[in-house]
Amino acid sequence: MLVDQLGRLKALNPAFFFEYEVDEVGTLLCLFWTDATSRKNYGHFNDVLSFDSTYSTNQYEYTFAPFTGVNHHMQSVFFGAGFLLHETKESYVWLFKAFLKAMGGIAPTVIITDECIRMRNAIAEILPNSKHRLCMWHIMEKVPGKVHPELRNDLGFYDRLKHCVWNSETPTEFEDRWKYFIIEFKLEDHEWFAKRFQLRATWIPAYFMDIPLAGLLRTTSISESANSFFKHFICRKLTFVEFWLRFDTALKCQRQNELIADNTSKYTTSELLTSWEIEKQGREVFTHEIFELFQAQVLAARDDCDVQNTTNGEGIKVMSVSDQYNKIREVCYDTTTMVAKCSCKLFESKGIVCRHIIRVLRGAKINELPSLYVLKRWEKNCKRDIMFDVEGNVLEENFIDPVDMAVRRKISAVRNKLEDLIQTTKCSMEGVEFLHTSLCKAELGLRQLVPVVPCDTQENEESLIGSIIPKDVTILTPTDINARGTCSRIKGHRDGVRGGSGDKKRRPGIHQKVARKCSICKKVVFHDARTCSMKNITQE
Repeated sequence: MLVDQLGRLKALNPAFFFEYEVDEVGTLLCLFWTDATSRKNYGHFNDVLSFDSTYSTNQYEYTFAPFTGVNHHMQSVFFGAGFLLHETKESYVWLFKAFLKAMGGIAPTVIITDECIRMRNAIAEILPNSKHRLCMWHIMEKVPGKVHPELRNDLGFYDRLKHCVWNSETPTEFEDRWKYFIIEFKLEDHEWFAKRFQLRATWIPAYFMDIPLAGLLRTTSISESANSFFKHFICRKLTFVEFWLRFDTALKCQRQNELIADNTSKYTTSELLTSWEIEKQGREVFTHEIFELFQAQVLAARDDCDVQNTTNGEGIKVMSVSDQYNKIREVCYDTTTMVAKCSCKLFESKGIVCRHIIRVLRGAKINELPSLYVLKRWEKNCKRDIMFDVEGNVLEENFIDPVDMAVRRKISAVRNKLEDLIQTTKCSMEGVEFLHTSLCKAELGLRQLVPVVPCDTQENEESLIGSIIPKDVTILTPTDINARGTCSRIKGHRDGVRGGSGDKKRRPGIHQKVARKCSICKKVVFHDARTCSMKNITQE
């Protein structure tokens, strides 16, 4: 039934993709699927891919294997998923081939997995150009089960291990710290830690600081959030149908959270903490989550960084910049291209320009970030482009548009070009005036080239309600009648006030006044002393 459901989704949207494989008797061996939104997300965020096959839906003994990444809000984002009956190298080869086919043959820059040897061999065969790294989160999760109870309950042990793993910036620094860590906790003969040291180049961040955006692996919360996301709908007793219902709901929640973050970034404004134009530019361009990280670097550049020494070369300046950690960073600054590289490698590993480079740019009186340092994947509008698969299908959910696909491509290119021109000229009034004048001239030419199409009111109404208005009405609405309990008129503001126009009409046999004792006749009646018939007699 799951395959049938995927087939129905494919019929509704050609951009939905799925493949499966069965054996000679019809048993499902492998299955992969991804939808239009996931394929589009991969097109924007394919630099880091996490693949996890540690989830099991044991009613059928299939392994659930999702592909996930990191979006422009630092959130976990779903790219696709598969089911495998057997975790063999051949199964992984089939799954990675299906994934590449769905994504137009675009391989990720970095792929993160667990320590499965069969998976590693499949990646080497199908994704030879991708950097394969082991998931830090999975390795650190195993530590408590690998040590004796005394260390398991020692908080100092975990602090030293994390310091060694996370804070080492070079391979040499890590190896020295690891050596002292092993000696301090008497782990020289521990087989598991010895094996982790042999694999250090595949999971310690210090060994892949030069890989673009590989520093995102340092954020274990990304792997942790992905794990938490999938565990919400993974259960050992689920059928495929029950799984799909839970999965679909969870995926909608994930995408709703992204839409909320998009809306917050676009329509709310973060507070500026400095008077630097470079901070203001970051606020305009980056999502709130990335701007918060960037702003921290700007503040540190202002408050904690100083240029200690400068060596001048031919078009190159090498500056020694100190920071609050008492470390000296070397920044090489090209005065021609205004491009700087720092030895801390924060920009290379995470895509966020560091405090040391910001300090150097500030000293060079550059008040705007060079475009090199504004990665599109971190921008608020990074997903504005319309994307297509290799078959020309638009990667959008429920996409309905009468315009030809070739025209859609051209419109998207024009829109992007116009956006780039606006970004280029926004800091120059002369440039803005030139762009405005050019657009006005282009508009006059377009008015002559393209005839004005009269507005069709009915077409607009049909587009609004999502249905065609029929020429002949065969089903009529009911005539205006008052149902039981409805008001005969619209109530005014005096309705409900005693004596007002909203009082109910008196019905025969029912007195509207309250009986009270008359002070003249001394009886409980529906009159008072002013209207009592005994009034005159009493006076006489």
